[in-house]
Amino acid sequence: MNDTDHDLAAVMPRVMRALRTSTITTTIAVALAGCGGGGTDGTANAAAANNAVINSAGAAVSNSAAHAGSANHQVVPRYARFERKTYRQWVVSFWQWVNMTDNGPFFPNPLINCTRPISAGQSGNLWYWATPSSYFHALSVPNAPQTCDQSANVIPAGTSILLATLDTFSSTLLPPGAYTATTAADERVIADRFADRIQDLFVTIDNVPVADVTAYRVRTDQFTFKAALRWVFGLPEHNYGTGTAVADGYYLILKPLPTGSHTIHYGGRFHYLAGDFGPGAPPPDYVVDITLMITVGP
Repeated sequence: MNDTDHDLAAVMPRVMRALRTSTITTTIAVALAGCGGGGTDGTANAAAANNAVINSAGAAVSNSAAHAGSANHQVVPRYARFERKTYRQWVVSFWQWVNMTDNGPFFPNPLINCTRPISAGQSGNLWYWATPSSYFHALSVPNAPQTCDQSANVIPAGTSILLATLDTFSSTLLPPGAYTATTAADERVIADRFADRIQDLFVTIDNVPVADVTAYRVRTDQFTFKAALRWVFGLPEHNYGTGTAVADGYYLILKPLPTGSHTIHYGGRFHYLAGDFGPGAPPPDYVVDITLMITVGP
């Protein structure tokens, strides 16, 4: 059975249940129409009920078919638990890891660029992948596509990846700026605002697209984190300690990929609006286009 057959096999029981329910609904609708004394009104009601059932079943089949040719079977469903944690809990864990990761002296923080080995600082059955952030780049300069060749750093078989695509982070601990909150409530507002600016999101795994990528948006509750000594968001002369934050954006937990080489291509853009960064015209769209090349070991 190939991947397409597997996906169809998974959705067909749901479609059949919908069709069985539809048959019952149609039978009841026809019976009720007959109780009305017949005539054109009863016939029209029965026909409308039949059409509604057919349209509903057709929509279910169409949605199933759309996913059948996608890479969604490689992604943990948005509202499923993975290793007994929700997506929201994993995203909090990701940001706690990012903030605790030193920006130097041997490797940059993964938010700076993608030269840091994907294996550095990783452990357990799930590894994190962070996208170099617009926070650290001049927004007035167009952002070129990036190829992150991590193929020399072998990922152990059976390891999942939390893919942080386009996302935002706001904290009262940040130095003054557009992403800096002054209250806990502001953290939520700012994170939401910049996540709302994300458009044209896409993800492909080995040239196969992930369908409905926007369904993988994750908004965290406020969480605490400890800033690294050389905190990626901080100033060199400061020791920031512990802070609070809120994150928002698009995250996919990839199931363990087969042994061998894989290419994950993803991106989108931030479409900023007037006022996002203070008075004046907004900066141009910040485009993200990442090609991540990885190797999974035997």
